[in-house]
Amino acid sequence: MSVAGYTTLLELSRQMLEQAKQQAWEPLAMAQEQRATLIARLSLANQAMTPAEQASVAQIIREIQGLDREVMEYVTPWREDVAKLLSRLAPLS
Repeated sequence: MSVAGYTTLLELSRQMLEQAKQQAWEPLAMAQEQRATLIARLSLANQAMTPAEQASVAQIIREIQGLDREVMEYVTPWREDVAKLLSRLAPLS
């Protein structure tokens, strides 16, 4: 797959950050699933890239990693809050 697939990954990552900022957890999870599917396809595609394409992909991946770190800044506190709430629930008997 060409650089276009990685550009799509970057766009999904940007959407995920916006969804995390808005606490839109369901759309965020759906975007993550889309991204995981695309990553699997990209991993299976062993197409040779030119050095320029490789450099572009490397830059895109660095941007995606930065976006992922930002998403985690929003998701981690929410996950911790939910875990606390769930721990207070009495187990069903």
